[in-house]
Amino acid sequence: MELSREDYSKHYVTEALFKLMESRPFNEITVSDVAKKAGVGRATFYRYFSCKEDVIKYFLDRTGAEFSSEQVYRPRSIEDYEDIIKRVVRYIKEHKQRLKLICKAHLEYIYFNYVDASLLNHLKAETDDDNEYKAAGFAGAIANITLHCVMHDCKDDESVVFD
Repeated sequence: MELSREDYSKHYVTEALFKLMESRPFNEITVSDVAKKAGVGRATFYRYFSCKEDVIKYFLDRTGAEFSSEQVYRPRSIEDYEDIIKRVVRYIKEHKQRLKLICKAHLEYIYFNYVDASLLNHLKAETDDDNEYKAAGFAGAIANITLHCVMHDCKDDESVVFD
């Protein structure tokens, strides 16, 4: 599958921001820094993103879409939801360095908002249950479990969540 010019630009901007975040505080990184590191102009950055936080949102959207594409069944029982949480923890382990950088930059709220909105939309689309409190509770649990995992360097097996 060939990527579009837009996909390439977004990819390189995302990679550039995270590379810069490894060595500098997020609030000291400018859009010009990101554009230069990505090999694009500021106009290209602003064509796709309105601010640096939007790059973080794009990263979460992209990785979330990858995760969702692997979900092949509708959860119907507590065991199904436990399986999803275990999959989330495994997936988070793959992306822990970037999530650590998001936490280091005090941008956890972007992650929490993403998880909350994603799960609320998922529950509305995939179930007959439109209880927003249930979605918020599940989203909060997943966000807290995954960030706890990240902050502890994802050392534990995902089954520890249910022991």
